[in-house]
Amino acid sequence: RSEKTLTMLGAMRSVAQVVRARARCGTLPRSGHRIDFAAFAAISRPQQLHRHRKRLEGFGKDVAAGDAKTLADCRELLKDDDWFARKVAVDTLRQVSMKGDETQLSLLYTALEDEDIFVREAAVDAVVQVAHPQDPLALSKVSVSLSDEDCFVRTRAVVALGSLGQVGDQQLVGLLMDMLEDGFVPVRKRAIEALSRLSNDESVLERLRTVSSRDTDRGVREEAKKALAR
Repeated sequence: RSEKTLTMLGAMRSVAQVVRARARCGTLPRSGHRIDFAAFAAISRPQQLHRHRKRLEGFGKDVAAGDAKTLADCRELLKDDDWFARKVAVDTLRQVSMKGDETQLSLLYTALEDEDIFVREAAVDAVVQVAHPQDPLALSKVSVSLSDEDCFVRTRAVVALGSLGQVGDQQLVGLLMDMLEDGFVPVRKRAIEALSRLSNDESVLERLRTVSSRDTDRGVREEAKKALAR
């Protein structure tokens, strides 16, 4: 273990021992000679977090679709301070929600704006699972994630739009064409895949020809060539 980890473990053990010993003896310090409980709380936070997450193991597993209690629990978990708990809630909504359930979708739309990138990624995937194909509101909400600061969230959003979108949707095609300029290689690759599914318009094909010869990444160029050969 690292020196930092050992130091933290030692500090936790020392403070905890003092608290327990003095509590048993009735000799906890009076005002003016207090143990720094704030520091103790900060030190014990990792343990509390670990216990909290352990309790979530198995949550939502083997639950019937539409289970009201589980869905209500998910709503509460989405308010949790811990990103892991919120992600568990999103993943469970993905598994348990009925197709097209607007109540659960509204929760997932909110999760698309979560402060944590892992929660946002999971929310994009969940919207695809729960929303009906070509759902205009779902498409609109996920489209916002194309400008997410995190490259992996953007990648998920591109894949989601390619899955949910309607063939020939020119507005959506235009958004995906813009993603061919993204600085993250997987975003550009997934944009090519989505475009090849949604459109065979000549303007799209011409753009893919340009990408196939000029993109700075070999993998992206090869992806464009494959799309053109289909």
